[in-house]
Amino acid sequence: MATEEHKRLADIVKGTHALLRVECHQYGSEIAWKRHVARNDVLQEYAVSMQKLATTYWADNNLKNGTYCRMEWIKTQCKEYFLHGDKKKYDKREQDINAKMALKKLDVENRTRESDLVEDQLVNSHERRISVLDVGSCYNPLNVDDAFDVTAIDLIPATGGVFRCDFLNIAIGREKILSGDTREIHQLPANSFHAVVFSLLLEYLPCPKQRYICCRNAYDVLKVGGLLIIVSPDSKHVGANARLMKSWRYTLSRLGFMRIKYEKLRHIHCLAFRKCACKDVAMRWCELQRFSEDDRRYMSETEIFIPQDFQTICPDEKLEKLHEYDKTDLASIFSELPFDETAI
Repeated sequence: MATEEHKRLADIVKGTHALLRVECHQYGSEIAWKRHVARNDVLQEYAVSMQKLATTYWADNNLKNGTYCRMEWIKTQCKEYFLHGDKKKYDKREQDINAKMALKKLDVENRTRESDLVEDQLVNSHERRISVLDVGSCYNPLNVDDAFDVTAIDLIPATGGVFRCDFLNIAIGREKILSGDTREIHQLPANSFHAVVFSLLLEYLPCPKQRYICCRNAYDVLKVGGLLIIVSPDSKHVGANARLMKSWRYTLSRLGFMRIKYEKLRHIHCLAFRKCACKDVAMRWCELQRFSEDDRRYMSETEIFIPQDFQTICPDEKLEKLHEYDKTDLASIFSELPFDETAI
């Protein structure tokens, strides 16, 4: 059974999500997000609650249940890819697919970028560390592993070592630009990270377009051949939201990502996408699909859907009556998030 403290922390997180989604419905996504990021006290309480949930309750449950936690999955995928040869394998696969598609040779820019794939190949952790942008990091859990050079960002950090940054609206340019006190990132450099991590991030955003923008920003800051790693909560069986997982693959393929890994673990989907040197290779998967009419309603080139997008969220209620919402409605809206004592 969950303790009273566990329930209290979960209620704080659920309430923050509820308010954001209701305001998105009432005011539109842009205004709702501006209101959300301006609530420093709410965001601070949310960050502290998430840190306690993850480091105390979820960590203890992983030990008790022998569950493979999300952070271990992320670290394993990065190491297998960059340190143990998988990247080289996928470099070759992309080149082979490109050849089979009978495309013309890559132009000078792409050939230069393709050569960078070889030069940037990591051999072992003693030579170089894997540069990771951890978006929505909260307390920088990846920093405990010396294999990673982590840039951790969040709207409001729960601990030191995490930069304040709104990744949804971040500027992307030639270099990293910090605030005067070096606590906030105003601009991130393009084509600079080996991996970008979205762990329990996309479902935080209330709007499908916002989720797409975050994925597009990830594409822009990743090196060619880099990884976008997504962990998303789902307590249902592997096929329950298969169409949504297929729609993610479709949208990200259109962006230039090739899905190279997918696992459904207890309570979570774990996905890894590779930024291709040639977008046509990534888009090839889309061209080969024959979607049913039911599938097509989920497919979009500019939106990322989650199950909650297809639920009705109190359309006739006023914000001031948020506290009167039936608890079962909130439980339904956020049932995919890992808040129960059996979650990750």
